[in-house]
Amino acid sequence: MDRRLYLCVVLLFSVVCAYAAPPDSSAFISSAKSSFQFVYNHKEDRVEIKQISTTNYVSNNYQVNLPISETYNNKVKIDDIDCKVDNHTPKDFKPLDSYYSVSDVFYSDERICYFPLFLNKKGSTANVTFNETITDPRYFTSIFFPENLAVTTKDVVLKIPRWMKVELKEMNFGGFNIKKTSVYDSGADADIITYTAQNLPAMYRESNSPGPTYIYPHLMVLCKQATAGGHSFTYFNTLADQYGWYRELVKGVVNDKDILAAKAKEITAGLATGMDKIKAVFYYVQNNIRYIAFEDGMAGFKPEKADEVLRKKYGDCKGMANLTKALLVALGYDARLCWLGTDHIAYDYQTPSMAVDNHMICGLNYQGKTIYLDATETYLGINEYAERIQGRQVLMEDGDKYLLNRIPVATSTQNYDFENSKLTITGNSLTGNVDHLWKGEDREMVISGLNSIKKEKTDDAMIRFLSDENTNYGIHDLKMQNMDDPDKELTVAYNVDHKNAVSSFSKAYYVDLDLKKEFLTSAIKTAERKHDYWFYHRMNIVKQTELTIPVDYKASSIPPNLDIVNADYEFHIQYTAQTGKLNYKKSILIKNTHLAATKFEQWNKDIEQLAKTYNESVVLKPINQ
Repeated sequence: MDRRLYLCVVLLFSVVCAYAAPPDSSAFISSAKSSFQFVYNHKEDRVEIKQISTTNYVSNNYQVNLPISETYNNKVKIDDIDCKVDNHTPKDFKPLDSYYSVSDVFYSDERICYFPLFLNKKGSTANVTFNETITDPRYFTSIFFPENLAVTTKDVVLKIPRWMKVELKEMNFGGFNIKKTSVYDSGADADIITYTAQNLPAMYRESNSPGPTYIYPHLMVLCKQATAGGHSFTYFNTLADQYGWYRELVKGVVNDKDILAAKAKEITAGLATGMDKIKAVFYYVQNNIRYIAFEDGMAGFKPEKADEVLRKKYGDCKGMANLTKALLVALGYDARLCWLGTDHIAYDYQTPSMAVDNHMICGLNYQGKTIYLDATETYLGINEYAERIQGRQVLMEDGDKYLLNRIPVATSTQNYDFENSKLTITGNSLTGNVDHLWKGEDREMVISGLNSIKKEKTDDAMIRFLSDENTNYGIHDLKMQNMDDPDKELTVAYNVDHKNAVSSFSKAYYVDLDLKKEFLTSAIKTAERKHDYWFYHRMNIVKQTELTIPVDYKASSIPPNLDIVNADYEFHIQYTAQTGKLNYKKSILIKNTHLAATKFEQWNKDIEQLAKTYNESVVLKPINQ
C-alpha cells in the first residue's frame, strides 16, 4: 500500500473527480487475430495451448511511437516474435526482456518482452505477431477483446479437441458487436469456435474505476479436464479440484516449527489472555513484515515458508498469511489459510478458476467465531476489515476439504473521521482548540501517509495534513496519541490561529466556520467520465464547531440547514444559535462505495447544494442593529 499523506487530503477532503488516461488516437488496429489451440505434448506428457496473436496497426499521424509489450512467466513461454513495418523488418528491431514490476510488486516470476514500434509516416502499417505456449491449462484463464488502441475488427479463435473439456463464459458482451460461430473439424476431431468483434473502442483507464473484469468484454476460459496420450488430466472441473490443487501447493511448504514456536513464545511473553496473544501475533506480523507482492506463475499461488518470511522480514500476502497462521498454530490456536478475491475481481468461487482470487489471509476459529486476519493491512485492528475484502467469498482450508464463507461487511461506523473545534473571534482570526479522531480505514490512511514521508518529522507532516497546506491555518501545541496502538483511535489535539478567516465590514463580522469543505469540488464530469466511481472505503465524517459570539453581538444571518439523504450517501449541515454561542455541525456519510454512472446526475445536483451551503457565510452584527 503506497498511500501517501496527500492522498488522504485528496480522498477525504477534496475532490471526487478522477483522472482519466485518454486512449491513444495516434494509431488504430485495423485487424487482429488471436488463435488458441489445445495440443498434447507427448514428450512432456502434458496439455499445452499454442497461442498466435497477430495485430495490424495503422498510423493516423506522422512519427508515431507505439510501445509493444507482452507478459509471460514460468508457465507461459514466448516462442517467436515477428515485426514488419510497411512490409519490412525494421533494421533496429530487437525485443528487450526484463522482470515485470508495477506498483507494489517488488519481484515476480512474471516477465515482460517489449520493443518500440515506429511508424514514421501517416498511413504507415505494421504487423506484429507473437507465438506463445501456455504449459499449464490452469493458467489459461481469460481472453480480453479490447486493446489499448481502437480496433476495427478482431477475431478470437479457439480450436478445442473433443478430448479437452473447456467451458467458455462470455462476460460483459452487452453493448459490443461480438458474434460467435462454431464449426466441427472432423479430421482433428475438434471444435473451432470463432468470436468476431467489430469496432471495439480502446481501453479507457480512469482512477477509482471497477476492475477490468467488470468493464471490458472478455471470455473466461475454464479448463476442466482432458484425456490425451492415454492419460487423464483434471484441472478445475469443480471447486474441490481447485482447492485440492491449492492444498497440494500448501502441503509442499514445510515450516520450521521449532523456530516458529520460539518466536511465538517470545512475541507473547507475559501475556495472559488468549485475545492478547492473538493480537500480539497479528500486530507483530503487521508491523515487522514488509508487504511485497509476488504475482503469477507458481509464486502467485504457493506460500513461502513461514520461517523464511520471518528471517527475511518481508513477504507477499501468502507468506504473511502463512506466517500468521504458523505462529498462532504454534500457540495452540485453530488458524487456517484462506484464499479470496478482492473487489477488484468480478468473479467468485461459483466459477472454479485461478482468475477468481488474488489474495490470501489467515482465518482464526476462536470462541465459536471466525476472525479474519489480513496482515497486509498494516494499521487495521482485529475485526476491522478493509473495504476491498468486505463481503467477499473466502475459501478456507479444512484439511482435505474446504469451507466457503464470506468476510463480514462493516457498516460506515467502522470508519470515523471526527473533529471538534471551540473557536473565538480574535481580530480577523479564529482562535481556539481542536480535537481530531480517526478510526478504521480513515486511521489507516492517515498513519500510512505519515509513515510514508521520510524527509519530515511526523509532527510537521501532520500539521501540513491538518492545515490542508493553508499557511493561514496556524497550528500550535500539537499532541498526537495512539499512533502505534491499532486497538485505539488515533487522536490529535492542538491550538489553532486561523488568520483571515473573519472579514469585517461596517461593524459586521462575516465568518467561515469550515476550513476543509469536503467534496466541495466533487462534481463528476459526466461528459468525460465513462465508468462507475468507486470510493476507497465507506466514510463517516463528522465536524462540529462551537463559536463564541463576541459580547454585544448576535447571529444576524446563518445559512439554511442542509439534509440530503439517499441509499448511497448523506450530507447534513446544521447551524444552531444559542445565547453567546453558534454551533455548526456537519455530517457526511458514504454508505455505498460504488457510485453507478446512472447516479452521477443526482450526485452532481447534491454536490451543487452542498457547495452552495459551504459558500454561505455566518453574519454577526451588533445586537442593537
